[in-house]
Amino acid sequence: MVRLTGAALGFLAFAIAIILGLTAGNTVETTLIRAIQAMFIFFALGLVVGWIAYRVIDEHSLREHRELFPDGELASIPSSQETGDEGAPKMVS
Repeated sequence: MVRLTGAALGFLAFAIAIILGLTAGNTVETTLIRAIQAMFIFFALGLVVGWIAYRVIDEHSLREHRELFPDGELASIPSSQETGDEGAPKMVS
Protein backbone atom coordinates (compact mmCIF):
# COMPACT_ATOMS: atom_id res chain seq x y z
CA MET A 1 0.00 0.00 0.00
CA VAL A 2 2.83 2.38 0.83
CA ARG A 3 4.69 1.89 -2.46
CA LEU A 4 1.46 1.90 -4.44
CA THR A 5 0.49 5.28 -3.03
CA GLY A 6 3.94 6.67 -3.78
CA ALA A 7 3.91 5.36 -7.33
CA ALA A 8 0.40 6.65 -8.01
CA LEU A 9 1.17 10.15 -6.77
CA GLY A 10 4.49 10.18 -8.62
CA PHE A 11 2.95 9.22 -11.95
CA LEU A 12 0.08 11.65 -11.43
CA ALA A 13 2.52 14.50 -10.83
CA PHE A 14 4.56 13.45 -13.87
CA ALA A 15 1.50 13.45 -16.13
CA ILE A 16 0.24 16.79 -14.85
CA ALA A 17 3.67 18.38 -15.25
CA ILE A 18 3.93 17.09 -18.84
CA ILE A 19 0.47 18.41 -19.73
CA LEU A 20 1.05 21.80 -18.10
CA GLY A 21 4.52 22.13 -19.62
CA LEU A 22 3.26 21.41 -23.12
CA THR A 23 0.28 23.75 -22.80
CA ALA A 24 2.53 26.54 -21.48
CA GLY A 25 4.77 26.20 -24.51
CA ASN A 26 7.94 25.20 -22.64
CA THR A 27 10.69 23.33 -24.42
CA VAL A 28 10.70 19.54 -24.28
CA GLU A 29 13.87 19.47 -22.17
CA THR A 30 12.49 21.89 -19.60
CA THR A 31 9.18 20.06 -19.46
CA LEU A 32 10.82 16.66 -18.96
CA ILE A 33 13.23 17.91 -16.29
CA ARG A 34 10.40 19.52 -14.33
CA ALA A 35 8.16 16.48 -14.77
CA ILE A 36 10.86 14.11 -13.48
CA GLN A 37 11.55 16.39 -10.53
CA ALA A 38 7.83 16.54 -9.73
CA MET A 39 7.60 12.75 -10.04
CA PHE A 40 10.36 12.15 -7.48
CA ILE A 41 9.03 14.76 -5.07
CA PHE A 42 5.50 13.41 -5.19
CA PHE A 43 6.75 9.82 -5.00
CA ALA A 44 8.43 10.70 -1.69
CA LEU A 45 5.29 12.49 -0.49
CA GLY A 46 3.20 9.50 -1.54
CA LEU A 47 5.43 7.17 0.46
CA VAL A 48 4.88 9.32 3.55
CA VAL A 49 1.11 9.53 2.99
CA GLY A 50 0.91 5.78 2.31
CA TRP A 51 2.88 4.99 5.46
CA ILE A 52 0.59 7.22 7.54
CA ALA A 53 -2.50 5.58 6.03
CA TYR A 54 -1.02 2.13 6.71
CA ARG A 55 -0.39 3.04 10.36
CA VAL A 56 -3.92 4.46 10.78
CA ILE A 57 -5.49 1.30 9.33
CA ASP A 58 -3.23 -0.91 11.44
CA GLU A 59 -4.06 0.95 14.66
CA HIS A 60 -7.77 0.83 13.84
CA SER A 61 -7.69 -2.93 13.24
CA LEU A 62 -5.79 -3.47 16.49
CA ARG A 63 -8.34 -1.41 18.40
CA GLU A 64 -11.21 -3.35 16.83
CA HIS A 65 -9.50 -6.64 17.68
CA ARG A 66 -9.09 -5.55 21.30
CA GLU A 67 -12.79 -4.65 21.46
CA LEU A 68 -13.84 -8.00 20.02
CA PHE A 69 -11.43 -10.03 22.16
CA PRO A 70 -10.93 -8.05 25.40
CA ASP A 71 -8.98 -10.77 27.22
CA GLY A 72 -6.44 -11.02 24.39
CA GLU A 73 -7.26 -14.57 23.34
CA LEU A 74 -8.61 -15.71 20.02
CA ALA A 75 -12.03 -17.33 20.01
CA SER A 76 -11.82 -21.14 19.99
CA ILE A 77 -9.44 -21.89 17.13
CA PRO A 78 -9.27 -25.66 16.66
CA SER A 79 -5.85 -27.13 17.33
CA SER A 80 -4.06 -29.46 14.91
CA GLN A 81 -4.93 -32.47 17.11
CA GLU A 82 -8.65 -31.82 16.75
CA THR A 83 -8.57 -31.28 13.00
CA GLY A 84 -6.08 -34.04 12.20
CA ASP A 85 -3.64 -31.91 10.16
CA GLU A 86 -0.46 -32.44 12.15
CA GLY A 87 1.72 -32.27 9.03
CA ALA A 88 0.11 -29.15 7.61
CA PRO A 89 2.21 -25.99 7.59
CA LYS A 90 1.40 -23.49 10.31
CA MET A 91 0.80 -19.79 9.67
CA VAL A 92 3.20 -17.51 11.52
CA SER A 93 2.29 -13.89 12.11
